[in-house]
Amino acid sequence: MTFAVRVPSFDRFQKFMQVTAFFVCGMIVGSAVYSALKSNIVDQIILQNYELKDQVDSLKKDLEMAHQVRKENVIRSIVTIFIHEQTETEGIDILTEKELKKRLKEDLDIFIGRSIYMINTDSSFARKLLNTKVYDQIEGQDYDVTIRTMLVVDGVLQVWVEAKKHLISK
Repeated sequence: MTFAVRVPSFDRFQKFMQVTAFFVCGMIVGSAVYSALKSNIVDQIILQNYELKDQVDSLKKDLEMAHQVRKENVIRSIVTIFIHEQTETEGIDILTEKELKKRLKEDLDIFIGRSIYMINTDSSFARKLLNTKVYDQIEGQDYDVTIRTMLVVDGVLQVWVEAKKHLISK
């Protein structure tokens, strides 16, 4: 006895196979897009983690410095204030002011931790060093910065400065 096996024609399953293939391709593309988005988010979180670690290290150093100089009469921080002349037609923008403050703070960091009673001799020294100092390549311009006044109040060194665009003489 031989049995004959009936095999249904493949044409009947063609539409079902197309739908199944489309569904599987959609799953593959969807998982690739999801993976890319998740990878991007993980990268952002890692970068943010590094930035936060830097901030924590900076705050720890500031806290250690504050504990060291807490009971002493020393300069603890520096605040830079820009003087804007009313006759000046082109003022400096916020980004330039921020970069100038950063560079001035780097130059004046030698005062942090020093006695407030010695500020008189130190300020004249700083004034001679930083008198009309040129800070170059800030937003594509060079700037002349002049210290006008220095004042210490409650351990904070306040510095009033004037900044003008540097005119190159040829």
